[in-house]
Order: sequence, then structure tokens, then C-alpha cells
Amino acid sequence: MTAKGYWNVAGSISNPAGMAPYLQAVEPYLAKYGARFLCRDLNTDVREGSPGPLTVIIEFESVAAAQAAYDSPEYQEMIKLRQPHSDVCLSIIEEGDHAGH
Repeated sequence: MTAKGYWNVAGSISNPAGMAPYLQAVEPYLAKYGARFLCRDLNTDVREGSPGPLTVIIEFESVAAAQAAYDSPEYQEMIKLRQPHSDVCLSIIEEGDHAGH
């Protein structure tokens, strides 16, 4: 069984109205990859650090699928719709404990 992959997004949105074109494009785009939103929170209760109040976790069937979705030319163009209106950190992670302790 292949471990699932995730987009782990944290940050902030400076112009919610400006995000509309990105959101309208990204949801059907991610559906093509079989991705599903596990968490979308605009008011994250941040206890340490300063990532901002936005948290989004999107699940993919594998890390390879998460990487392919991010790396595609189509998504790279969509990023341009988001960037002027947000400041985010997006990481791709694999399901499981990989800390090696």
C-alpha cells in the first residue's frame, strides 16, 4: 500500500476577494488528481511561530501524485493567481512518521 501524500499549507491571505479566481481554478484542478481537502481553516489557533491564520491540508493518493499536481505547468500558472493575494508556505509531505527516532 502506497503512503498518501499531502500539501501542507500555512500562511495568510491579504486580499480574500482577490483569491476568488485561484479558488475557482484550483478546486476542479485538484479533483483531476483525486485530491481531497482534509482541512481548510482561515482562523487557525496558532500557538507557536507566526505562519499566519491560514491552514490547508490536501490529501493525494501518493507523494508522487502531490508532486505531480504541484509541478504541472497548469498549476504553476495558477500560483500566479494566488501569490499577489497571499503569503503561504506549501510543503509536500508523506503520510507516516519519518522522523527516524
